[in-house]
Amino acid sequence: MANILVLGVKVPFTGGGQEVLVGTLQKQLKERGHNVDVVELPLTVFPKESFLNQCAMWRSLDLSAFGGQDVDLVIATKFPSYFAKHHKKSLWLVHQHRTIYDLFGSRFSDFSDDPRDEALRQMLVEGDEKVIRECQYISGISKNVITRLENYLGIQGEVLYPPLPQGDRYKRGNFEDYILSVGRLCTIKRVDMMIKGMPVVHKHVKLKIVGRPDEPKIMEYLQNEIKRHHLEDQVEFLGRVEDDDLIDLYANALAVYYAPHDEDYGYVTLEAFASGKPIITATDSGGVLEFAKHEVNSLVVEPESHALGHAVNRLVKERELAEKLGADGRAFIESSGLHNAGWDKVLDGLLSPLSEKDDTRLRGNGS
Repeated sequence: MANILVLGVKVPFTGGGQEVLVGTLQKQLKERGHNVDVVELPLTVFPKESFLNQCAMWRSLDLSAFGGQDVDLVIATKFPSYFAKHHKKSLWLVHQHRTIYDLFGSRFSDFSDDPRDEALRQMLVEGDEKVIRECQYISGISKNVITRLENYLGIQGEVLYPPLPQGDRYKRGNFEDYILSVGRLCTIKRVDMMIKGMPVVHKHVKLKIVGRPDEPKIMEYLQNEIKRHHLEDQVEFLGRVEDDDLIDLYANALAVYYAPHDEDYGYVTLEAFASGKPIITATDSGGVLEFAKHEVNSLVVEPESHALGHAVNRLVKERELAEKLGADGRAFIESSGLHNAGWDKVLDGLLSPLSEKDDTRLRGNGS
């Protein structure tokens, strides 16, 4: 048995895949007999200059021992948790701070070419490279995440896909007249793109949206789009729902819409497949496309509202296609090991530093 700390990053009053990943990782480690706890610090993205302070807070923590017990291993996840120091540190990377990497220069980043922004960005990039190279084991939650790590920092890692959070609980149901959207409500998740596509969708088909806002004024913006397109009877916001209700919503949807911009991973894709439902996604949705294949288990279209609306109509008209795509998605899940069985590979990797000698040198520190 080992004493393990899982390092999480929490944006207060919001929730998402990060919280699910940390919670399920803790549960799986405990089931294997380890003594596990979670250490979380709050993350704020405004002002961006505060990132240096937040990195320093993680760096200053003494995680060597608590309550008279040595900490044998820490497992970092998301920026800036990997700034924590420990002689045995694993990384299961959810993502770095993307606005200084792949999102830099796009509408999703608040970093500009201003000299002050560039200086801050350079410090954060250099800090990332230093502390990530300290890890005895480096992995990421998708090929997309690991590719970014290699492209921007020259650091290689292993892909460890997170297994489904509800394991074998997902079920197949009916194909009812609604499209389901699940996820945080923010610009990069592009729920608005589906809302704007709804005017071309058959009027009896609804869009049900599960998730809470985590961006200022996002609900006001989405509600204005609904009013502008007269969609009050077609779009329904459900907020956060209980696990049992979410499983039922997946089971009975016609399809699941999930088309964020260049997603890291996205549990939603696999949850839809486990429920026997096709995904409607976009050609630039990143990690989603590691699993979603056009006309195999999904419809993958251009990231444009009308294309999404017509994809919905195609499944409304061709119910047999919806059922076939959903069945192929379910078959993929059953053969992939992404139910609970997938945890063995994940934990073998993350726990591997424990098998190394205590005097193992930190990677990349030159000592």
